[in-house]
Amino acid sequence: MQESLNAKVWLILSAVSALIFLLNIDYTAVNLALVSISEEVPADLNTFQWLLSGYVLTWAAFVVPAGRFADRVGKRKMILIGVSLFIAGSALTGLGYRIDVLIAGRILQGIGAAIFIPPCYGLIFDTMPPKKRSFGMGILAGVAGFGLAAGPTCAGYLIYYFSWRWIFYINIPLGFLAILAVILFVPKDSSNLKAPKIDPLGSFLLAAGLGLFMFGLNQIEIWGIRDLKLISMIAAGVTALILFWLFDRKQKNQTMPRHFFQNKPFMSALLAVTLNVYNFSLILVMMGLYLQNTLHYSGYDAGLIFLAMTLAIGLLSPIGGKLGDKVDIRYPIIAGFLCLALSTFLMSLLNESSSVITILSALLFAGIGLGLSWPTLNASMMRAVEPHEINTASALFTMATMVANTLGVIVSTSLVVVFGQRKLTTLLNEHSIILNEEQHTVLFSAINQVEHTAKQLIGLPENLVPKLLTFLDASFVYGLTRDMWIGSVLALIGCVLIFHGLKNLKSTSKTDSDVPIIMT
Repeated sequence: MQESLNAKVWLILSAVSALIFLLNIDYTAVNLALVSISEEVPADLNTFQWLLSGYVLTWAAFVVPAGRFADRVGKRKMILIGVSLFIAGSALTGLGYRIDVLIAGRILQGIGAAIFIPPCYGLIFDTMPPKKRSFGMGILAGVAGFGLAAGPTCAGYLIYYFSWRWIFYINIPLGFLAILAVILFVPKDSSNLKAPKIDPLGSFLLAAGLGLFMFGLNQIEIWGIRDLKLISMIAAGVTALILFWLFDRKQKNQTMPRHFFQNKPFMSALLAVTLNVYNFSLILVMMGLYLQNTLHYSGYDAGLIFLAMTLAIGLLSPIGGKLGDKVDIRYPIIAGFLCLALSTFLMSLLNESSSVITILSALLFAGIGLGLSWPTLNASMMRAVEPHEINTASALFTMATMVANTLGVIVSTSLVVVFGQRKLTTLLNEHSIILNEEQHTVLFSAINQVEHTAKQLIGLPENLVPKLLTFLDASFVYGLTRDMWIGSVLALIGCVLIFHGLKNLKSTSKTDSDVPIIMT
């Protein structure tokens, strides 16, 4: 006789699904809102990217210790704390009128997400009857994919009819409904003092190391590679990470167990998913800016165009997962990476007047590639470790995706400025346009803006402004295409990693979907 789900279990599943949906929709939605936000909140592209990377970087730094803390104090309590912080961060971001306030709100959202995500999955795993666990986890995976798909379109709708601030405001009532459902229907769980203790020093060193290192990378085009501040920042980050590594290896319950790094299939999957998610982040950020800034689509129209990618991810993810069970698991992953390489190659051919058909084709190939590769990369990670190591391995895998996400944002926005400024210099020389030092500074700082408008070129000869705006668009596109070349190379490297690293990977009798992770 099949086990049925009672109303209480359905309510818990619905509440957790709402939280997972919010988490994923926020990720893709904010990418599309950068141009709209820049119209109200003054800052350059270098600073604005922290609205994206600050969110995922704090998630990466806190997700592992948060999961361990939840094992000790109870899932219910950690969900309530995490969602409360997520709501507070959403309110702060929505109300903010300074970029530092918005970034602080996004960081608070990231901390909240890191706190409530691990116990959410654990809660569903514990609440569902054993024979229904795969069903429950599948629901969460589907909701996560739908959130990714709906993010750009919802963002475009809210921006067009209301304001970009409603991307964050909408989290508040939905978050409170989820809290109410948890309070009413999730039983209190007792503390488990036998669970591994959280390591405060190790957690601090990991968070500080990642934060300082990433911030240093972000400042390269601002400070210059030889600047003492930059060197000090990156050195401090690397030092903190080395200290974390040395400290962690002496702990009884290591955050990063050393034998994982000797596990070839696991490390191959970990490195491959890092390259995969880097490209996902690259495409989201750069194509969002390209559609709105260069081609001048509205946020709503850009959101509809992005459906070519995000819907393909949602629809193909279940197929990709099943293919990994039917054939050599390397095949769907490699096929996914090849589609991703083709997608970024097509994007490297874009110009200031590319057709929407070309853009849709490139985004569609990206969605196919990600839909085929994500679930099978998850499955390969779980097949590469012992059953009792899956929770730790999943946490490391999730952390790797968050770091890759942050790198994708930071590196792509930095390179588009570096390459764009070089192209701008070439265009000025080709057209024999000579500017004084002050005018040169104004023009070259404009390439680092989220949106290129005439008001950014105040002080430049009025008769040159229209031409200089076309130069800025051409320079941005030049930087974007170089970013996409790099993405294509990384996707091909991923193929090689998977082909050699997952050779003879053992099959598994456990259900791979029993312990899913969020790719965003």
